Amino acid sequence: MLFSLKNVPKGNLVQSVESPDGSYTLNTYISQNTLSLDAARGELVNEKTLVKRTIYWNYPDSRPAVTWINHNTVKIGNQTLHLDTDETYDWRKDDHWIREEPPQAQVR
Repeated sequence: MLFSLKNVPKGNLVQSVESPDGSYTLNTYISQNTLSLDAARGELVNEKTLVKRTIYWNYPDSRPAVTWINHNTVKIGNQTLHLDTDETYDWRKDDHWIREEPPQAQVR
């Protein structure tokens, strides 16, 4: 089966976290499913070009913790993604996926 991050549900905005140098913003969204658990989507916004792309899709997940390691590396939940190599995370392609929520952001 062919999975694409382009077709995952958009969801409702949960948080926005800016990179240390202001080049990127990582927006996380919750996609609520009444038949199952929630899923989370991470959308990277290039602040110079305003181009948006989904780089993270995880289930179950609702409010993944986001930590910028440096200006082009971000940790979302348990996944560390290197933006300079266009890394993405899709739970459907993860051979080691475990059905449990990763570290979650604190509610403000």
